[in-house]
Amino acid sequence: MIKNKVTEMIWIILGIILMNFGFFYFLLPIKLVTGGVSGVAVILYQFEIGGFRILTSYTILALNAVFLLIGYLFMGKSYFLKTLFGSIFSPVVVFLFEFFSDDPTWFINQFSQNHLLIGSIIGALSIGFGLGTVFRYGGSTGGIDVLQNILHKKFHLSYNTSFLVTDGVIVLAGFILFRDIELFFFSIVTVFIFSRIIDNISVQGRAGSTLFIITEKDEEVKNAIYDSIDRGLTVVNAKGGYSGTDKKLLICVIATRELNFTKHVVENADPEAFTFIAQTKEAVGRGFSKD
Repeated sequence: MIKNKVTEMIWIILGIILMNFGFFYFLLPIKLVTGGVSGVAVILYQFEIGGFRILTSYTILALNAVFLLIGYLFMGKSYFLKTLFGSIFSPVVVFLFEFFSDDPTWFINQFSQNHLLIGSIIGALSIGFGLGTVFRYGGSTGGIDVLQNILHKKFHLSYNTSFLVTDGVIVLAGFILFRDIELFFFSIVTVFIFSRIIDNISVQGRAGSTLFIITEKDEEVKNAIYDSIDRGLTVVNAKGGYSGTDKKLLICVIATRELNFTKHVVENADPEAFTFIAQTKEAVGRGFSKD
């Protein structure tokens, strides 16, 4: 168990580093606004106050702190602790890049031309693989994700709608500020690319998933699912074919982006539970088509 936790944490750390590498060395130098707190940081980086630029690490840290507080107020202590590490570590990584890099444009300047195209592609790949890895191992980078979760959990907006509301506003703000239609379209394409990569790396697609959980600790597992992801489930009486032991079969349909986190929740509630997962082509009802 401890070894698995250490492995997961290492992958989350590597994912955050890779994500911020793509942002700092490829998206920031070409002024590409792709949403999230990093998009806001790109916008603010273009301004100078008293002859000094606003460092992106300071912007990300400040915004993450604000969203952490909002997350605590709306989502509770458990959610706060879940997002705390990523919210702090992500700006720390950017700060280290700033501290040790005399020229953040060094990587992009190694290419003689097509900086916008190359920067957007490499940036999208780095962010996609990095953030997808973080999500795959149950991690979080905090930031605008907190607001998206609040909009979903508290105001019953779908994740796609929450994403469009938050990141869409930031991308549009970048277009209004820079007034560059080419940058605007590259931002949209970049978001599309890394979103597809995140989906495939973290959950292998957008389809929903159905968990069939066989356990003797049905109350513990049921309450853990209720408290952690706010999903309903069905309880069916079951009996072990070999042992003859009375057990419970819990059936729970979840969104694909919740799959890896839910597996961690079930394992923590009952390490002996037997879970098999089926891909669900379409889920209709509350929490899915009726958010």
